[in-house]
Amino acid sequence: MPKSKKFPRWIWLVIAIIIIGGILIWVMKNRSVPNMDELGRDNLYHYRNEELGFSLDLPPEFIYYQVERFNAADYTEIRFFVPTSDPNYVYEVVPSYAKPIVIRVYSEAAWNQLEDDDEGKQAFEKKMTKNGRVYVIQFWDHQPSDWQDKWSDDMKSAISESLR
Repeated sequence: MPKSKKFPRWIWLVIAIIIIGGILIWVMKNRSVPNMDELGRDNLYHYRNEELGFSLDLPPEFIYYQVERFNAADYTEIRFFVPTSDPNYVYEVVPSYAKPIVIRVYSEAAWNQLEDDDEGKQAFEKKMTKNGRVYVIQFWDHQPSDWQDKWSDDMKSAISESLR
């Protein structure tokens, strides 16, 4: 009877590398990336803005939230809107939506050039500096009537602390 031939070790190594590479590619493609429109497993909406380099967690009450981007000379602003049915609420931009949160992103140079009495430093709270950018946040002063029971200081604090 003829002897069976063994594969050289290098062939087994190549096969193992191909299998491991295939598994890694499959895992990367099927990795779970949270959808910003759907509640995550932690019962939060996870907003991400990769271009501006930040993320924010929003509570489940923000269902159907909308986002608008505004570019100014010195900053970029991301405005968050939530639905409201308050007929007496003065709509700022989007009918039937109120604006609870505004995130402004300045370059560090632009931020440092602002005077202390500038609206950007007065009305917004500075949250962080990262990668040459300054991130500030502002919350609404007056909630629509249908948000009076939903909105709380704890919600505001949780949103503010989630900015990363």
